[in-house]
Amino acid sequence: MAAISDLNCTDAGRYANNAVNCQNKYPNADCENLFGNAVKVNTDTERPDKCFKNAAAAYNEPMKQLAVSICPLTCGYCCITPAYNCENKRNPRIACSIITPDMCENPVWKPIIVEDCPNVCGFCNEGTCVDIAKDCAADISICNHIEMQDFVKKNCKRTCGFCNEASADCGNDAKCTKWVANGFCKSTFYSDEMKKKYCGKPCGLC
Repeated sequence: MAAISDLNCTDAGRYANNAVNCQNKYPNADCENLFGNAVKVNTDTERPDKCFKNAAAAYNEPMKQLAVSICPLTCGYCCITPAYNCENKRNPRIACSIITPDMCENPVWKPIIVEDCPNVCGFCNEGTCVDIAKDCAADISICNHIEMQDFVKKNCKRTCGFCNEASADCGNDAKCTKWVANGFCKSTFYSDEMKKKYCGKPCGLC
């Protein structure tokens, strides 16, 4: 059989864990009847043609979107379903790679995973920090584009890392980590108003 041609949810030419870490909307047997044999993790066999091709064996986006919406597990498209298709936090509190299915269901771990590693467990649409606009992650350079800041802070919060965005009167300047390490929060040289304005969140003032 041919190697994988649609590389969604693959790693080094093989299906990654995130290709098959979700559930089908239809019963598995029905999905296999509709599309063909389910893909297997860590294999390099091509997906069933019906997952992404039309009757003429040409790539077909509507067919692919149908597969993603109803039988993503069978077709190995879990990573591009809305529940899994988001970016994890740039500096998570835990290593996203070590999260297990049991941790996903554990009420102690869940709040941390929802915020830091949502795409591991399918939590991209949970919590208060979600992308409102579709495909924010398609071009993450917009996160740093000065003319797009109002848009991304409102519509691409998760992708651009604005989940814990400070308010105007409670700052979190990019240099706060260094300043706090140098004693900014406890310094008597700076007023409380100044501390709050520039590093209110890391200093615990708001």
